[in-house]
Amino acid sequence: MLSYDDAVLALRGLQGRKWRGGLDRMEALCERLGVPNGGGAKFIHVAGTNGKGSTTSLIQSILVGLGYRTGGYFSPYVFDLRERIQIDGKPIPKEQFARLLSRVLEVGEELESTEFGQISEFEAKTALGFLAWQEAGCEYVALETGLGGRLDSTNVVSPVVSVITSIGYDHMDVLGDTLTEIAGEKAGIIKPGIPVVVGDLPEEAMAVMERRAEDLNCDLVHAAQYWHQEEAQKDEDTMYFHTLEGAVEVNIPAFLPGPIQRQNLATALCALQAVLGRDFLEDERTHEAITWTRVPGRFQVEEHEGRLWILDGAHNGEAVGHLVKAYVESGFEPPLIVLGMLGSHHPGPVLEALAELPSLGIRTVPVNWTKTANPDELADLARPLFATCKSFWSVEEALQDLPGVPILVTGSFYLLNEVARAAGLPVFDE
Repeated sequence: MLSYDDAVLALRGLQGRKWRGGLDRMEALCERLGVPNGGGAKFIHVAGTNGKGSTTSLIQSILVGLGYRTGGYFSPYVFDLRERIQIDGKPIPKEQFARLLSRVLEVGEELESTEFGQISEFEAKTALGFLAWQEAGCEYVALETGLGGRLDSTNVVSPVVSVITSIGYDHMDVLGDTLTEIAGEKAGIIKPGIPVVVGDLPEEAMAVMERRAEDLNCDLVHAAQYWHQEEAQKDEDTMYFHTLEGAVEVNIPAFLPGPIQRQNLATALCALQAVLGRDFLEDERTHEAITWTRVPGRFQVEEHEGRLWILDGAHNGEAVGHLVKAYVESGFEPPLIVLGMLGSHHPGPVLEALAELPSLGIRTVPVNWTKTANPDELADLARPLFATCKSFWSVEEALQDLPGVPILVTGSFYLLNEVARAAGLPVFDE
């Protein structure tokens, strides 16, 4: 059996393998591992351009709080690889990770000599999750897709409810150039006769979901119709979630700022109502679980050595727009922005949205990941939009140039990890 460190290296060794563009290999891998359709848990399958990580975290937390043995799957991780696969809200233990990955890799090698070929990194991680949740006896799994939905490796499951949090422009090289095309890929997780919960979607994307749900005879729930916030209550962080029996007050914790997180919470509650019925909304454990939900890298606020850091992995224009609203609502002083992006992302809309935030300027850096965006090119695009702009070719060098003001780090989840390590932020559980 591999050690944990060797297991991590072995998994990273799969990164260069190509995406198959289909589910047949993943289905074969699961069959051979003894977890057909992902195993016997009840899956709540979550897709979307933005908000899917927060929504998945809220679903997992509430189920754990209600006493269910619960799994969670997240993409990407922020500070620890094991964040991807969770059991009862905690990352999978290192021993279990290494032991089960050894098994996945063994079966993956068997597939290499077949028509399916080599398994990918994401297929291996997803299969590892299925094994871990089955071994732990999980009753429910909050399952976040990686990319898209229709051809995502997670889409071998038969869910009890499908969730689409939002539709926006992202990963257009894979998912399509229009919202209709992107929505079609996300709608691929909708299964015949299974309830569907959707967030606040653009009109053309909503039309895709409605047609898909009608074609497959699925009940479609519009989460945006289930909650509101009284004008007089805006400063009290209370929203009202509506059911046929009346409204339920839900307190919004401070670490879920901005309108988009209220929408994510409403989406999570609608998904659970479709599975559990209404009674869980009256259970105090539900409200307690909401307050202790933590979502790494989503408006994560850290104070270290007298300086305020705000870490948010927003990497498209829509997500940055929500980040800006949350920052303004927080009341923090104008920040200096540290931005790093992947080459596959689109910097124009991100920079335009960031420029709406009163700031002290921007510093562009590379991301320690494959195909990082060039920080000099990012700076050239940013310079007309910001009061000050500098580019650096290392995070460490950039951090030496920061004044004693709030620092907003954004553009890529992978960047958050690098900055947190370089700055010594207390976010790692070594």
